[in-house]
Amino acid sequence: MEDALSSDIDLVEHVESSPVPLPGIELAEALHHEQYPALVRFLLLNGASWAEAQDAVQDAFTQMCAPGLSVTHPRAWLRTVAWRSWVSQQVKPEDSCAEIPEPPTSLRWQTPAHAAELGEEERRVLSLLLQLPTKQRAAMAWHLDGFTTAESARAMRTTQAAVRQNLARARAALREGLGLEGRFNDERRTT
Repeated sequence: MEDALSSDIDLVEHVESSPVPLPGIELAEALHHEQYPALVRFLLLNGASWAEAQDAVQDAFTQMCAPGLSVTHPRAWLRTVAWRSWVSQQVKPEDSCAEIPEPPTSLRWQTPAHAAELGEEERRVLSLLLQLPTKQRAAMAWHLDGFTTAESARAMRTTQAAVRQNLARARAALREGLGLEGRFNDERRTT
């Protein structure tokens, strides 16, 4: 049992440092425990409901187990596949050429445990995040998960300049929504 656990840990450490594609099923087994909650959070920040996020994440891990699949950047691959799975849940058959859906902007994804953990300020920030335009919300979600603008741009199929612009706009909207705009500018002048 300990040998299996240590080999999974070794594989997880090797995963992000190696540009060599690794078998998807081995990655799925090694990354499931670590990445499942992070992927659900990523989709929640994009506007998915709790159930939609869990379904999409499970679909991404299932796709990773496809025979013969090799993955070079598994964290980004999982987020991209989970996000696409969630988007496909939102698009009705008659809207097959539709843009990314705009979900309702309410906090509808909380579990009872998570709802108890959220403070007033966190609820406010999350509410503001969900009110951002889709591209700004997506850029912020990738950023909050620790991806660079280059990685985010590649996953979002856009340019780094577009990602930086959407991040800047998202940050400005969040500062304004939180009433930090004046304070931020005042602090800049004093330093």
